[in-house]
Amino acid sequence: MSPFTLLAAVSVMAAGAAVQGSVGFGAALVAAPLLALLDPTFVPAPLILAALVLNILMLRRERGSHHWRAVAWPIAGQIPGALMGATVLVLASDDGALGVIFAAMILAAVALSISGLRAEPTPPVLFAAGSLSGLMQSTVGAGGPPIALAFQGRSGPDLRAALARYFTVSCLVSLGFLAAVGQIGGRELVDAAVLMPGAVTGFIGSGWVSRHVDGVVARRAVLTLSALAALAVLARSLA
Repeated sequence: MSPFTLLAAVSVMAAGAAVQGSVGFGAALVAAPLLALLDPTFVPAPLILAALVLNILMLRRERGSHHWRAVAWPIAGQIPGALMGATVLVLASDDGALGVIFAAMILAAVALSISGLRAEPTPPVLFAAGSLSGLMQSTVGAGGPPIALAFQGRSGPDLRAALARYFTVSCLVSLGFLAAVGQIGGRELVDAAVLMPGAVTGFIGSGWVSRHVDGVVARRAVLTLSALAALAVLARSLA
């Protein structure tokens, strides 16, 4: 891995972590398509491992035991979704097919984020959101948009606290299924170690981001960049 790739990967992870630390989700939505362009081996397991570190840091910052009750149904739903995602990775062993699946999932996540959909956070809705999130998390490392939509009526601090708890558990579940199907080895652990300093740096800088960067502008920039990177992955996979 070249020094440029290392520096770019850390920078991309830091940018994604800064976004998630300020708004509650978005680390993988920012980082996944760009990391896939740099080196496809960064996704999904190394990215999920780095995201786990980020979410543990957020969990310690956003305190409150009552938030666990809010994410009980999504956590239950993400277990079958994560199993399905791990199965997809095993069946789609061809690199081109994986690239197409990856790009499609990221574009679906972007579409969900800009859809304007609103749904009452009832248990069936939360379970379904968790299932879709688990599928997307295990396949491309980006499971945020379905859960963010389900919790979009919450205030900023409550949203960050609830999502930090959900994503901590979902990362562990996804990693468990990925390990069970042989998707985590020495290479993935090394790649995760490369990304973790970026996750920590982005978390530290997330306070500055929330104070100085307009949320609407940042959201549009993130979604545009994610969509363009996903389209680049798709083009490369189909070439």
